[in-house]
Amino acid sequence: MAQFYFLSVLLNIICGLICVYDKNASVVDLDDGFDGNATSEILDVEKNQEGDAGEPIFSNPMFNLVSGALCLVTGIVILLVPYKGPSLLGDLLPALAAILGGASVLLSYLENRSDEFVAPEILDVILVSNKFYIGVACLLFAVMHFIAPGAWII
Repeated sequence: MAQFYFLSVLLNIICGLICVYDKNASVVDLDDGFDGNATSEILDVEKNQEGDAGEPIFSNPMFNLVSGALCLVTGIVILLVPYKGPSLLGDLLPALAAILGGASVLLSYLENRSDEFVAPEILDVILVSNKFYIGVACLLFAVMHFIAPGAWII
């Protein structure tokens, strides 16, 4: 169905960007390998890019909640909808990326918003510690799925 194809590509891109640009998921240490001036210049550029509008949209908790939930539900529905032809494997990897990306965004939202919520250790290791890599996978599969929607391997 064209609707789920569109949602899969769009929500994988959104959740991928949320995961990649999450401040807690960064795998690059700004102090490592840079002198003090370079680090302050990088941080100043990031502050100037935000402008006067305040925080960027990817750090808005309500946007993260809605995007993560929609991405998770879309990934599950894509797995459940019957397809004709060779697109099963072609939709499998983007659907799994959507499920992992949506679950990662939702788990991070719950951990950041609630002091009482404690995620199981296995979910924390898989989804939160590897959030950057899940985001890169979501972006990669979204672009590949957009370019070649019926391919066997994408």
